[in-house]
Amino acid sequence: MAKCRLILVRHGESEGNRDRRFLGHTDLPLTDRGHEQAKKTAEFLEKYEIDLMYSSDLKRAFQTGEHIAEIKCLSIIEDPVLREIYAGDWEGKEIKVLEREFEKDYAVWKNNIGLSRCTGGESFAELYGRIIPELERIAADNSGLSVCITTHATPIRCARLKAFGYPFERANEIGWTANASVTVIDVDEVGNFTMVEDNLYSHLGELSTVLPKNI
Repeated sequence: MAKCRLILVRHGESEGNRDRRFLGHTDLPLTDRGHEQAKKTAEFLEKYEIDLMYSSDLKRAFQTGEHIAEIKCLSIIEDPVLREIYAGDWEGKEIKVLEREFEKDYAVWKNNIGLSRCTGGESFAELYGRIIPELERIAADNSGLSVCITTHATPIRCARLKAFGYPFERANEIGWTANASVTVIDVDEVGNFTMVEDNLYSHLGELSTVLPKNI
């Protein structure tokens, strides 16, 4: 059985990113800048072989995927399992509100994310347990193919941890990926993840947006 190549694309700038809100499952679209980022990434991916596409069903990820799908003449398989972490009481709130109203829990998120839980929502460990088996399933179902997946920052962080050989508890040791960035990971027939290209976003130039370190 041949390996599967996963091309993981973080969504472009969303209204939540722009307004410094913690979205989770809150379903806001891309900004105009986010659409421009997604177009640039779609152009960047023209040189990559892509056989099929999956996306989180949330607007910001699916809209990003649409730009890639248009260039590649592909349809998109919507997959709610690929959603961002469920943020519970944090859903849609501004970061400054989280820092004030959920000080203890949010401090763990900022400083030791692998051990964190969104208040009233999903823990990082639970997200990891949701995302990694789904990526393994997609890889197993598409052996020998190259699959583009448009998803979110924290799910991509889970995949990167797996590829770097880190347990989820060490998630604080790697940073966030940029909006509309590209990360390429090979998954072999027994589920081993190998990093090929990590957090590529130089193609965005002045359009690039990166999450602040204090989020």
